[in-house]
Amino acid sequence: MNRLFSAWPLAAMLAGALLVSTSALADDNKCTIATKPESVVGKACASGGRKEAKKLMKEIVKKAKEKGTKFQCDGCHKNMDSSMELSKDAKADFKKLLMAAGV
Repeated sequence: MNRLFSAWPLAAMLAGALLVSTSALADDNKCTIATKPESVVGKACASGGRKEAKKLMKEIVKKAKEKGTKFQCDGCHKNMDSSMELSKDAKADFKKLLMAAGV
C-alpha cells in the first residue's frame, strides 16, 4: 500500500510536465508575423497556425522559382528558429515574392 501512495507524487509531476510541454507546443504554432487575416498568409495562419503559414510560404516560393525568380526563406527571415524574425527589407521582398509567384 505504501508503494501506491509513493507513486502518486511521481504521477502528478509527470502529468504536470506533460501539460507544460503541450502548452509550449501550442505557443510554437502561434503566428506572430502574419497576423492580418485579409492576407493570404494571414488566412493560412488563422486556419492552421504557423505550421500552415510555413507550408503556404514554401509553396509560394516554389511557384516563384518555377517562374524564374529566386527567393529563399533566409532572404526575409533573419532567424529561422522559433522567432522567424524578419529582415528590414522583408515586407518589400514579400510583395515581390507574391507578384513573382502570381499570388
